Parts: sequence; structure tokens; C-alpha cells
Amino acid sequence: MAGTIQKNLFLFLIGKMTAVLGSSIYGFAIGLYILAKTGSSLNFAITLLLSALPRILLSPIAGTLSDRWNRKLMIISSDFACAIWLVIVFFIFTFVYPEIWVLYLATAVLSILNTFYSIAVTSAIHNMVGPEYLQKAMSLNQAAASLSAILGPVLGGVFFGLFNITTFMIINIITFTISGLASVFIQYDLFAEKKEKANGNSVLTDLKFGFIYVKNQPFIKNLIMICIWLNFWFAVFPVAIPYLVLTIRKMESIQLGVIEGTFSVGMMVMAIILSTRPEIKRKELSIFGGLIAMSTVLILLGLPNVPGMTHISNTLFFPYLVIMVFLLSTFIMLINMPIMVLLQKSTPDEYRGRVMSLLETGASAMTPLGFIIFGFALEKMPVWILLAVCGLSIIVLILYHIKKKTITPYLREENNPKEVILEV
Repeated sequence: MAGTIQKNLFLFLIGKMTAVLGSSIYGFAIGLYILAKTGSSLNFAITLLLSALPRILLSPIAGTLSDRWNRKLMIISSDFACAIWLVIVFFIFTFVYPEIWVLYLATAVLSILNTFYSIAVTSAIHNMVGPEYLQKAMSLNQAAASLSAILGPVLGGVFFGLFNITTFMIINIITFTISGLASVFIQYDLFAEKKEKANGNSVLTDLKFGFIYVKNQPFIKNLIMICIWLNFWFAVFPVAIPYLVLTIRKMESIQLGVIEGTFSVGMMVMAIILSTRPEIKRKELSIFGGLIAMSTVLILLGLPNVPGMTHISNTLFFPYLVIMVFLLSTFIMLINMPIMVLLQKSTPDEYRGRVMSLLETGASAMTPLGFIIFGFALEKMPVWILLAVCGLSIIVLILYHIKKKTITPYLREENNPKEVILEV
């Protein structure tokens, strides 16, 4: 059994790494291409919107289908569908209609397919490795994503000056194919519960049952709500940091790149560390301690803008921001990992896809809302005040849940929350 789990982990890491890295290189190159051809930030923003919107809208449907269908087949089909779709786009863009709108359409369809892939993979991890290796698998999953976030822009930027845009399509076709082939040999149902035959319900009915299930599970419901609000308040970080670094402190753009890149480095380092260690047992300490530390660092990030600090040289504040961002990302991993392990363990297999998709939908929807609100707020108040407000809001959120004991009792019951009977 241990050998099969190790084989699953190895193949999973290969598949995930190639698919995400290929997509990261392709996505970065597409953004550069559209900016170079149109010179419009609006056109670039449309690309980002087409990447994010399908995930927000379709995650609940993808989660419902992953609970109804064979997840392995869903993962493999999504990978090969992405490869086939890019082959079609390659021929259309090369020989028929080499216009920007083809790239928009390609981005939208890839985002749809990747939504189904991502939800199916997340809901299948538990069954692929079992509860004992869950933290290791999810840590490796995050390490692959973080490494791709680091290498994607670097390789995309280097290759962009050497190859035309269709070459990036070919690269992504190859990576999706490798990912699909790796998934063929993974036993995604190694620890799966025996599924009952389809109950004849429609997809929308099963989706409704998923909402009802979450509503009737206090632990899962409150854990998801915490994650959703955290994503909202944390949305201040990607909005405020570029403004602080470039506009307030007048640093170079390359310095901003290093600071933002450090975030992915920190997540990757902590993910690798967690993948080599036993599962975190004191989950309440990891989650709430990480939240307090993360909130504190978020507040401290505003220090370069505090009155009386403006005269201090960027020579000192640049490494300060790099260190703060590194710490911020490591604390986030200490929060995210036990939360995801708890959700995976405490959710029955028949509802796991819907629970994970509802979490992703809520978190994904709150982030752009935060971008809009905090972007507007930056024009009305200093950066350090806004960061302090968001950091303190997270602390208030934590204290509320500790006082109300919304999740702490469950964290002390050996990570095995009692389930409430589903009434539908």
C-alpha cells in the first residue's frame, strides 16, 4: 500500500507541476503579447477577467459533477480537452484568424476546463493518498503551484523574446498531455468509499443538497466562512503593496518583482517543509497562531508609509519588505494547510467536491470585491492605515470565533468533527 501511495504522489507531482508550469508560462506570455499588440491595460484586464470569472461561476457545478462522476476520468478528460482545445486554437490563430479575440476565447475555454480539473483534483487527493499522507500530498500540491508561479513569469519573459506566441501554445499542449498521461496511471480511488448508484437527482438538485449539507455542518460552515472573510481582508495585500513600493516609496519595478516573488518563494519553502514533517496535530495553535502572526505582519507592512518613517532610505526598507512578505506567506501556509486537511478529513467523499467548490467560489468571489473596495480606499486614506484596518479586522474575526467557539471544540476532538445528520 505504501508503495502505491508513493507512486501516486510521484505521478501526481509530475502531472501537477507540468500542467501548472505550462499554464503559467502560457498565461504570462499571452498577457505580454496582448499588451505588446494593443498597448491597452484594459485588454490585459479582460484577459485576467476571462481567467477568473469562469472559476467563480462554475466551481459549484464542477464540485457537484465531481461528486457524481468518476473523478479520475474527469481529471484525465480535462487535461486532454485542454490539449485538444489548444491544438484547435493553434491552427485557427496560425492559419485562419490571427486576431486578439481568438486568444480571449482560448483563455475563457481553458479557464472553464481548468476549473473542472482543479476541483476534481482537490476532491480526489484524500482518496488518492489516504488520511495519513494527506498533509504531504497537499503540501506538494502547493509547492508545485508556488514553484510554477515563480518560474512561469521568468521562463515566459525569457522565451517571449525568442519565440512567437504559437510556440507557447505548443509548449502548453505538451504539458497538458504529460499531465493527462500521468493521471492515467494514478489510482485516485485507492482510499475511496464505495459510492452508491446515481440517485436520479438533477445536477441542480445535488448542488442544492450540497448547500444544505454545509449549512447543517457547523464546523464546515464556520471554517468556510472564516476562509471567505480572510480572502476578502487579505485582498488588500496585492492592491496596497505595488502602490506602496512604486508610488509611495518610489522604488524600481524590479524591486517590486522581487518583493512579490518572495511571496511564492515563502509558500514553496513552507510547503516543502510541511511535506517532510508529520501532520500538524495542534491545529488550533497552527491556525489561530498563524492568523495572529499574519495579521501582525500585514499591519507591519505599512511601516514604510507611517509618518516619521518617510525619511528612512529604501536601502533599509527594501530588505524589510522582502522579509515581511516572506514571513507573511509562510504564516499563510501554516493556516491553510491544517484547514484544508481538516476539510478533507471531515467531509464525506460524496460531498467533498461540493464542499471544496463552495469554499473556492466564496474565496474567489470575495477577492475581486476586495480589490475594488481597497483600490478605492487607497485614494482616500494612507496605505499604513488601510493595512492596519485590514490586519485588525482579521484579529477581530479571530477573536469572535474563539469567543463563540465556532470551530475550537472540533479542533480538540482529534480532528474528527461530529457530523450533523443531513435533512433534505
